[in-house]
Amino acid sequence: MSGISKLASGSRVAIVGGGIAGAGLAASLLFNGRARGVALDVRIYAGGTEERTAPPALLTPECRSRLAALGCRIPPEWRTHELRGVEIISQGERELLPCAPGGLWVVDGWPQGEGGLDQVRQVLSTAASSQGARFVNRNVERVERQAPAPDAPTAVRNAGPLVVRAQGSGERFHAVALAAGAGPLLGDAFFKGFRPAPSMPAVQARLKGAMVGRELMPVARLWVSPLPAVDALFLIPGAGSVYALAFGAAVTPADLCQVLMMAARDGLLEEGFEVAALETTRLPYGPGRTLVAPGQLVVGPAAFGHPLQVGLSETLASCSRAAVALLDGGLDAASLERRYVRDGLGELMEDAAAGARAVTWLRRAGKRAPAAFVAARSKHTLGSVYGGGVLGLNAPTPLSLLAAARWAGVREVVGSWLRTPMEPVPTMVPEVEPDLYYVVDDDADTREALTLLLESTGARVVSFADELALFCAVARRPPTAILLDVVLHWVDGLRLCEGLKQHPLTRDTRVLVMSGLNRPHVRQRALDAGAEAFLPKPVNPDRLLCQLTGRVPEPLGTPAIVRPASVEPFGEDRYAS
Repeated sequence: MSGISKLASGSRVAIVGGGIAGAGLAASLLFNGRARGVALDVRIYAGGTEERTAPPALLTPECRSRLAALGCRIPPEWRTHELRGVEIISQGERELLPCAPGGLWVVDGWPQGEGGLDQVRQVLSTAASSQGARFVNRNVERVERQAPAPDAPTAVRNAGPLVVRAQGSGERFHAVALAAGAGPLLGDAFFKGFRPAPSMPAVQARLKGAMVGRELMPVARLWVSPLPAVDALFLIPGAGSVYALAFGAAVTPADLCQVLMMAARDGLLEEGFEVAALETTRLPYGPGRTLVAPGQLVVGPAAFGHPLQVGLSETLASCSRAAVALLDGGLDAASLERRYVRDGLGELMEDAAAGARAVTWLRRAGKRAPAAFVAARSKHTLGSVYGGGVLGLNAPTPLSLLAAARWAGVREVVGSWLRTPMEPVPTMVPEVEPDLYYVVDDDADTREALTLLLESTGARVVSFADELALFCAVARRPPTAILLDVVLHWVDGLRLCEGLKQHPLTRDTRVLVMSGLNRPHVRQRALDAGAEAFLPKPVNPDRLLCQLTGRVPEPLGTPAIVRPASVEPFGEDRYAS
């Protein structure tokens, strides 16, 4: 058996990864093998495939056709939530890319049930199991290539040269496929020289009590470069929640939370949302290299992909092409390279490279980014044969988007050299409410003490235990001043201060930063972020009231550190601990 160049009846195949790519490859292998009269023994190592945040699934007509061809029954309830379009946003400019009728379904059951990707995986797993695939709930540690000893039993010699090591066990196979997504991979433990698709850090979250905008038509949103560390933010509405995904080379959970606060402030999300689940993940960011070895190959996001590829058509296409390549010549490296990579994945990998480069140019395009999507869509109305448009749409294709984004980026860069910078002026800035103060602190005792102190002077106080509502509150109802703690639950208070000072609706709001971290570098960072004053904790009541009113008491001790302003500057509070 080990001397043949393609899979024959009785061949054993291991698939590492029980997600959509793994289950899809198993179903495709068994379906195509049965059509050729080849009975295969397929094992799926499915340990650790679930994600807590449970992303939704976006299903295009092409994707639904591929699922049906693999023997999957499409539940009728999957059609209950259909997107009418995807809105592109960048620096205040917006464009809506409409979907064709019946074009893009959002499959999602979270929080009552499973996320959409989990539901699709279950349907594919059921199809694969019904055709004979067996799931092994163990994590694979490495794959070894061994020749059986000459005196080994016949069954061992015929079991294949590849040994899959999984949590203390080892089994022999003729072929092994890696379908473990874009996260942590086996690297050289899969085969020597293995170079998977590059990946980019991302943070995903589920939002409860939120809607994507106020439109009657359900739309998804892509906000390009809302923060320096965030290349883009996806907002995808589900039946009972909103899925949010932010990606960028240095993105953090705090970045995602701050962008969500900005989205609610700008009307992209309903106010009062709650972050119900949040975790880091990784997204494919281009094509991989060295994806095959004798009897071994990589499918799905581990092989190629880009952040704007939100559908599943490309992943399922790689599964079908990998199955055909393994059946035709999977045990010969040259044949597998030709049939699977060059002939099978050529167009998909070209699109993956173009999609990754397009993200960089969209950032450079700035306010021209939404128009770049429209220009690319109008020039190329049809996607490729596998439904390879970006954002789950049939158009624009990654290649056409790259061309349009590059041109828009060049125009924006050149235009920035020629024009005089002009800051946008909001159409209407709400008036500051006198004697209204916001207290933002996750410590209940501190909130209560400051509230009682300010209310004793006749002021009105709104306290925030959760900082996520702060941007909306300041933009809609500007206070006289904000008392802002540094250490909060979701976002660092200094970042929030900086964000308030950068937006025209909130930049004039007075911000006093409080912290028990009474260190020179923290004080300086607070002033650099735009704070009017830095107040060490525990906050001295006299000094706080002095700072808020601008009246300096006599005698005066060492005052708090403040920015130069209309009031007399103070030094550090001598009563601080």
